[in-house]
Amino acid sequence: MTVTDYAVSFAYGEGETPERDEIMRNVRTILRTPTGSCPLYREFGIDYPEIVDRPADVAKNYMAVAVMEAVERFEPRARVLDVQFPVGEDGSMKAEVVITDGVQQ
Repeated sequence: MTVTDYAVSFAYGEGETPERDEIMRNVRTILRTPTGSCPLYREFGIDYPEIVDRPADVAKNYMAVAVMEAVERFEPRARVLDVQFPVGEDGSMKAEVVITDGVQQ
């Protein structure tokens, strides 16, 4: 499974605030960082080698769980509501992650 890009969006609300922009930027950074690649913070990011060599359906589940756990751990101001993997015409996948604020409702 290869994910070519990520789309991150808030579940509700309009407008941009500095805090919302920072949260979105942090979540994108988490999703684009393979574990082990950040000096002095090796556990930061997503464990892609654990996910890549699995069948697509299994990999999607592993990826969704990895995204939820990483965002919960590294950006506590956000909570993942949904992760989808639409497949493009060329066969590439794009992870679409929907987040909301980290306050439990």
